[in-house]
Amino acid sequence: MPDRLAARSALHGLASPGRFGRATGTAGLVIAERSGLALASVIAGNRKGGAVVSALAQRHGVEPHDSSRRVANSEVAFIGCGPRQWIAIAEPPAAADFVAGLQTTLEGLAAVSDQSDGRVVIRLSGAHVRDVLAKGVPIDLDPRAFGPDDAAVTLAAHIGVHLWQRDAQPTYELMAFRSLAGSLWSWLTASAAEFGYEVVADTADGLD
Repeated sequence: MPDRLAARSALHGLASPGRFGRATGTAGLVIAERSGLALASVIAGNRKGGAVVSALAQRHGVEPHDSSRRVANSEVAFIGCGPRQWIAIAEPPAAADFVAGLQTTLEGLAAVSDQSDGRVVIRLSGAHVRDVLAKGVPIDLDPRAFGPDDAAVTLAAHIGVHLWQRDAQPTYELMAFRSLAGSLWSWLTASAAEFGYEVVADTADGLD
């Protein structure tokens, strides 16, 4: 038996690089699992939301919104998921001590819980990304209603997810609990098959 556990992707055995579904034309959806991220939930104490925002702005140079919005720079992002609540994300190399740093910075101001191994984050882009998401996500993704840096806690085929839009292309990221990764992948790939989809390696091009 191995003497230690080895970390592995939430989509291990499910997501293989390549082209799938419809084989002709440009793939309508491009899928990349984000890897190496540090994730944490941040819940500000009662009447301490302003102090949390100030502390994070001083430490990381970004001011989280107390709403369903995403703010980011090249290393970190904060995505609103409720009143005085955020999901915090860091890219490597900042990911190495990100959660511990948050806990120190926000001591006495907020509860910080490491979610790095408990969630899966998938990046979605392509000409038919909205068409794919519309098959299971019950919110209006028309650019007049949902645009860059908008975020929502919602459902994807009855699976609880956190969805945010990164840019106007559009590019989205979808986050779910790790235990639901298989079900999410099954729905996503079945929904994308008619357009053709391509699974690619994580681009790791920053969070801003």
